[in-house]
Amino acid sequence: MRRFVIFLLALAVAVVGCSSQGEEIATVGDATIHLADVGALFEGDTMPIDDVFLDTLFRLMAVEALDQAVAAEFGAEVDPAAVESYVAEFEATMAEQDLTPAQFIGIADASFEMVRFNAELLALRDLAIERLLVAPETVEALFADPVALTTVCVRHILVETPEEADGVLARLQDGEDFAALADEVSLDTGTPGGDLGCAAATGYVTEFAQAAVAAPLGEIVGPVETSFGFHVLTVSERTAPTREDYLADPRTVLPDSEISRVWTDWLNDVLQTADAWVAERYGTWTPIGIRAPEAETTTTSSAG
Repeated sequence: MRRFVIFLLALAVAVVGCSSQGEEIATVGDATIHLADVGALFEGDTMPIDDVFLDTLFRLMAVEALDQAVAAEFGAEVDPAAVESYVAEFEATMAEQDLTPAQFIGIADASFEMVRFNAELLALRDLAIERLLVAPETVEALFADPVALTTVCVRHILVETPEEADGVLARLQDGEDFAALADEVSLDTGTPGGDLGCAAATGYVTEFAQAAVAAPLGEIVGPVETSFGFHVLTVSERTAPTREDYLADPRTVLPDSEISRVWTDWLNDVLQTADAWVAERYGTWTPIGIRAPEAETTTTSSAG
């Protein structure tokens, strides 16, 4: 079953939508979140005031903070057509697999509004990433770090000790074949001939990536110590985009891991600096979730 999980965890709480806005339970900047806003995401008649409720409220607040940040930093807002595109995709999947909203999302009592909420989140994330990737500060940071945008074609031999690495270096300098030696002694038995192929440098641990980016092409270098052991390596090819190449289509140039890092760093900063407030009976806002009141009980609140 396909599931669409937003941020760190899926939403989960049993509630029902209301005909009126009801109690004001939180604010983000000038925006107010009502009890009914949570209720609209679920089917049911009551709303347990528990950890799951707080998790849901946090995600609503986080989305509002992100929406305000996109507007303030980039002067942008989500295109309704982008939201509807995701909604249509979700509806098609639900119809094809004969799923209810709760089954599709994988959360008990989810209403169709939660499906739409997921669509809005994805469209907001896409917009933020699109603008972040071409923001001057992002571009400057990426091009200041040689590892971030470089692709390397590497072979390596991994051993346990620096003495073993020195022995490997000596044998290679005496003319032994790299691939044959890798097959004989390397701890990386899943890489025939030690050939890692061509990949983004960011996919390797820091020390290995830095060595692969700095190594003279065609030369044997090492030992390079990482958490895996000691490496002897050689780089046959290395490529990196120009700024023009990058700006023309960042998503095809930047590794997925770097796109995720750029997005996550910005997301965390937005949540850290959010002007957010939660009604005392529900707890206290923090950038990683809403902390429940110390005297939290199993109180149940009407959603209407």
